[in-house]
Amino acid sequence: MILRTIGASKTKRWFNNIIHRQFHRTSRLHCGVLSYIYNSPSSTIRSDEDYRSLLNGLNTLKHRGPDGPPSLWQNEEKTVGLGHTRLSIIDLSDRGRQPLHSYDKKLHLSMNGELYDHDRIRQQGIEQDQYHFLSESDSEIALYLYRKYGLEFAKYLRGEFAITMYDEERKIFIAVRDRFGIKPLYYTYYDNKLLFASEIKALFAFGVPAIWNEEVIYNVGQLRSLQTIFKNIQQVPPAHVLIATENGTINLSKYYEISYITREEEKTDQRTEKEMIDGVREHLINAIRLRMRADVKVGIFLSGGLDSSTVLGIATTLTDQSIDTYSIAFKEHNEFNEQNLCIETNKHFGSNKTTPHIVEITHDQLAEYFDDFVCQYEYPLMATSPVGKYILSKKVQENHGKVVLTGEGSDEIFSGYSPFRQDYLSYDFPKDPSICHSITDKQREKISEALSRNILSAVNDRDQKYRESDCIQTMGYFPAQERSLMFAWEGIFADELKDKYEHFRLNSFYFNDSSLYDYHIKQQMMNYEISRVHSSQYMIMKTILLNVLLKAYGDTAEMGHAIEGRLAFLDHYLVDYVNHLPTKMKLKLTNDSIIEKYILKEVARPYITENVYQREKHPFVSPPSLLNPKSKIYQYIHDTFNSKDINQLKYLFAIDRLREKLNNLHKNQEYMNKQYLWGELAIMEGHYLMICSCLALAKRFHVKYD
Repeated sequence: MILRTIGASKTKRWFNNIIHRQFHRTSRLHCGVLSYIYNSPSSTIRSDEDYRSLLNGLNTLKHRGPDGPPSLWQNEEKTVGLGHTRLSIIDLSDRGRQPLHSYDKKLHLSMNGELYDHDRIRQQGIEQDQYHFLSESDSEIALYLYRKYGLEFAKYLRGEFAITMYDEERKIFIAVRDRFGIKPLYYTYYDNKLLFASEIKALFAFGVPAIWNEEVIYNVGQLRSLQTIFKNIQQVPPAHVLIATENGTINLSKYYEISYITREEEKTDQRTEKEMIDGVREHLINAIRLRMRADVKVGIFLSGGLDSSTVLGIATTLTDQSIDTYSIAFKEHNEFNEQNLCIETNKHFGSNKTTPHIVEITHDQLAEYFDDFVCQYEYPLMATSPVGKYILSKKVQENHGKVVLTGEGSDEIFSGYSPFRQDYLSYDFPKDPSICHSITDKQREKISEALSRNILSAVNDRDQKYRESDCIQTMGYFPAQERSLMFAWEGIFADELKDKYEHFRLNSFYFNDSSLYDYHIKQQMMNYEISRVHSSQYMIMKTILLNVLLKAYGDTAEMGHAIEGRLAFLDHYLVDYVNHLPTKMKLKLTNDSIIEKYILKEVARPYITENVYQREKHPFVSPPSLLNPKSKIYQYIHDTFNSKDINQLKYLFAIDRLREKLNNLHKNQEYMNKQYLWGELAIMEGHYLMICSCLALAKRFHVKYD
């Protein structure tokens, strides 16, 4: 276990170093949580003011927990406060209302998320340890496990969770986040207090100032690190326990880390393909079974892809009740519309097994909900597809649903993305004598060409040489994901910001953050002890999965309408098993292509349609808009960039240059079609949307410059 201890006199300095590194002198209840602890022994306690601030913050989280008014608890000295908004899923009675307290009133807890296997653990507590539970809530098992195992208790939690807890006997405050960062938890140091919240807006409502973090914005650190675009606010690291005391000490300890099969172990692995398929199936069925447990009905977000279809297929075997499925239809663009596949999948299981709900989404709706979603997300947004998921969650809420199973996390552990195949072909395939002679050079060239047609494939940009140098220095290779257009930011930042920070590139610094990236894994990557595919999976899980997919497509889209998303593919027992399978079981080489997620397809085959089984991975993206000047999204971007309000972002972005480029875009349609590849237009649209979203945040939260 990694442990860091900071003394009282160094607390504020430590926090500022963690939150904002000064590199430049110029500067079951699935609910909402807001908590604080005074972290300075000489603090003046403002109990009435803190009480009001807690209520103000909790009121901004009502969408997360609409089942009753916000509730809060303060200790007798008023040095600690725990707040909560409730979405009742397990134990719908008042006994399950948080903050929860132990039977002896010495432990107090406010939690967001869901703990699985709680029935077994509860029984264990009653029979083996004579522990007295006060409710049927899954959250209460955290109090029992803490009482039994002390600060090691987080190792025994299974699920997605963000916990704040206070131990009155030991006078310690504890914050815990789940292994992969499925549930958000932010913290900051303000007015002699450590503050923790499920969403940043609750910190603002408590009184924390909203200030742009220029270094993070310029280095796109919100994608690569635990920092946010707001100064002095960052995430509690996934898989960590933070312990704070009233005399100023803070401990940060890691209780879990991802690991992978080594290349040497891959060579000597004696398991048969059938054994590995059976192993994945067993773990996946168990993960889905646990996530089907609820005192309310459970639905499933269904796309036309493998992941959600597999979850649905297995779920239908675990219940006699019809399962509500929720799907998106983009009827304006057939190439993005998966409606027919969703209909086929529902028919495959029969009307007694599923009840389909298909929501038609248009550009008008994406534009209408964009600002609202951004202010829920609290990060810059580069795509409209999460907004579609947000609208879909609204449909679940209107149907009186509270819980849905989702397919997120599968691509990251089963190698579902195109860059994984590119890395396999570039690095791992040539080094594996057992398969490198199985195809000809011509066939390999054909596969490589097909992969390069990925819509986000890279073009040469001047910034790429810096990324390549950073990656080789810190990882030992240049991943395909880092070569993608997603990380091409040249030309969008203001010249003043560029002059200020271009010599203080933080990519290497972010990668050296031990609370996010594990030293042992980094050494394995540098020494090529694990496959490049697994190295790339690790990096995606620590960046894009954590900061985009789990947040934008997951918690924000779902909890914005009080919907609990449950992610079977990120059950840590399943993840650990899959990570120790050979790379060739995830990427299967054929004469004409590399089959992604091979073993998952074999696991799923008894449950899914042939069309889903044969289908290649399609990313969940919404239709483009820059190609169509009549699109509402295009009009939204155009109107924003030609408004007076946009000028308040001139210190961050090259507004004049980007405005001119946008206004000239459709003056010569033929030239535009020749000048830009589709992927380039998609990323260009992403840049414009990102800046529009920053403006929405600035206006909603009154963000200032330092």
